[in-house]
Amino acid sequence: MSDPTDGQRLMLTVLFALWVIAFGYAFYAFATTIPGGGGFVRGMNRVTAYLGWQGIAGMVAIALFAVGRVWPKGSAVRRMTVVPIALAILHIAGILGVILWARTTI
Repeated sequence: MSDPTDGQRLMLTVLFALWVIAFGYAFYAFATTIPGGGGFVRGMNRVTAYLGWQGIAGMVAIALFAVGRVWPKGSAVRRMTVVPIALAILHIAGILGVILWARTTI
């Protein structure tokens, strides 16, 4: 396997920056969005803002994981590209866990 090109390094850096921005902005959007609506759905716009930005971060994580496969096996860069996709999988597992827990406590 040949060494990654400068273009691939740039792509990796840009994707990491995009992922950090989207991941962090999800929490900012959740914290600063003013709850709207009334009754049962009050504040749902906060949750949708959070999940929307986490969805964007998840898509960038998939691209980042794919770009990271260019680096040699066992390298620090290749292992580092697994972190964003692992966090996305943990988010999905956590959300599914909350949904299943909520369904069993009724």
